Parts: sequence; structure tokens; C-alpha cells
Amino acid sequence: MNYCRALARIIASRRALLFGDFILSSGIKSKYYLDLRKLLGDPESFKTTIDILAQKALEYYGSFDVVVGVATAGIPWASGLALKLGKGLAYVRSEVKGHGVETLVEGLPFHGDCIVVDDVATTGASIERVVLAVKPYCNVKGALVLVDRLQGARERLERINIRLSYVVDIRGLVECLREENIGVPDNVLS
Repeated sequence: MNYCRALARIIASRRALLFGDFILSSGIKSKYYLDLRKLLGDPESFKTTIDILAQKALEYYGSFDVVVGVATAGIPWASGLALKLGKGLAYVRSEVKGHGVETLVEGLPFHGDCIVVDDVATTGASIERVVLAVKPYCNVKGALVLVDRLQGARERLERINIRLSYVVDIRGLVECLREENIGVPDNVLS
């Protein structure tokens, strides 16, 4: 299966790639916005994307014990992946909750090897925060995202000895969209 083309078709069918002027959560201005949460609303799109993510997780990391989601967009992808592969699930909150046991990392206790999962990587700040939060509990083998925007995440994570893996980077996604005859503005990546 050509994962890039399959994911491109799903993204196009769910209108999950938008063009215009956007401010990302990182504060970066962008001419496009990937809203991969739109894939969750269609069971077939969600299942197919989880199948692709599972193949890539096994290809990149082999065996691991726990899938850790990045709040909030990474949690459904981590949940689906953990369920598909029969792995434990954890996630790291955006901030410590102010009630109950005031937990930052949910799913404890866990041990062994883990991978961190998110939908999209931009600067890598969110993934880095999650990696640092779970390192006391497991050996972090790496991070996996559906799309790398190629805006510094890989380099940032390399500085803390974490490899960023992805199904496709934004250049490859745009190329696959064009191969599928799906219109993408010429200046979208500039």
C-alpha cells in the first residue's frame, strides 16, 4: 500500500487540509492548516488511518509496551493505535489537573518501552514536553506522527535523543495530493 497516497485521499475526502492564513498553536503563521481531527468523524477514515499508523509504528519501532498520546489531538490516535496493537495507553495532560490526585500523566503505572504519538509535528515542543514527562516511567523509543510539517520538530527532538518518525512529511503529502489530482496552491509551502 502506498501510505502517502492513501492518507492523501483520506485527508482530501474529509477536507482536512485547509488553505488560507492561519496561526498555529506554536504561534507560527501558515498558508495551510491540517485538521486531522476531521478524520475521526468517519469510521472508515479513522480505521484506515489507524491501520497505516500501526504499520508505521511496527516498522519504525518494532516492539513496545505503551502508546503515549499528546493532548489533545494525539489522544485519539494513540488510543486507536494502542487498541489495534494490544498495547497499554497513557497520555500527558496539557497541565496538571487542579482536582483529584492532580495528575499530569494518565495511565500510570506503566513500564517498559513506549512511543509518543501525535497527529502533526511542527516545532516539536508539545512532543518534547510529553517525552520529558514520561521518561521517569518508561524508555521512550521515539515519537510518531501522521504528518511532519518540516518546521523544526525533528531537530528539536534530536537534541533530547528522540527520533521523530512520520507517515508522511508535508512535501510528500502535497506531492501525493497532486498525484491524486487534488488541487493544492503552488505557493502553499513557501
